[in-house]
Amino acid sequence: MIRVMIVDDEAPARERLAGLIGADPDFQVAAQTANGLEAMRLLKQDPVDLVFLDIQMPEMNGLELASYLAEWKTPPLIVFATAYDEYAVKAFEAHAIDYILKPYDAERLKKTFATVKEQIRLQKSVRGKLVSLGEDLMKSGAVKMVVGRKRNSKDRIMIDPREVLFFQAHLAEVTAHLEGQELIVSKTLEALIKLLDPPKFVQPHRSYIVNLAKVEKVVPLFKENYELVLKDSKHTHIPLSRHRSQEIKKRLTNW
Repeated sequence: MIRVMIVDDEAPARERLAGLIGADPDFQVAAQTANGLEAMRLLKQDPVDLVFLDIQMPEMNGLELASYLAEWKTPPLIVFATAYDEYAVKAFEAHAIDYILKPYDAERLKKTFATVKEQIRLQKSVRGKLVSLGEDLMKSGAVKMVVGRKRNSKDRIMIDPREVLFFQAHLAEVTAHLEGQELIVSKTLEALIKLLDPPKFVQPHRSYIVNLAKVEKVVPLFKENYELVLKDSKHTHIPLSRHRSQEIKKRLTNW
């Protein structure tokens, strides 16, 4: 039996989809929820094989939840429910993640069921596909979250990059620093700088990525070196290497 979760903020759509899924004896609707945050909590408690995931939802949308699931060692299969245009649909297809268009069509769902059964039969891993999708969505701006965790905790926390003061790499660990909070992230600085919004984040030093919106001022030191002073309560100082100063000077209006 293939256990399914339906995530959609529209109750009629959930009920319609649950009825169509229930018509196939190989599938069982194990859970339904109206938002991504609740889905995340339920999936931690009771994982399923397949998630039908609406894209447009409040609090955490379907793309953000998919990006979060990419961090799992064994994520469920995902089928997006979308009204997106053909261009976006092709992006999903490129990662071999299926999609269905609203309103749901019984014949189209049969094709989805066949695809799911085949992937489960072959025990194909979907983690790499989700990671790739998550990176593309971050680049496009569709996903605005980074996944982090508190030290000595396995619970994953969704981080809005706009709230991050800076990311720091120390030894083999990368941390996201917010006002009054420090979270460990699983990506390298090299991966983060490629995913974050280029106009809003810079790498002033090999060990740091800084949110430009959080920079209060630039302080000159010696031999054409500088420091960035941030707007947080501690007025954190971030080193700015000489060979990166010209690039960042062009990006800051308060230099």
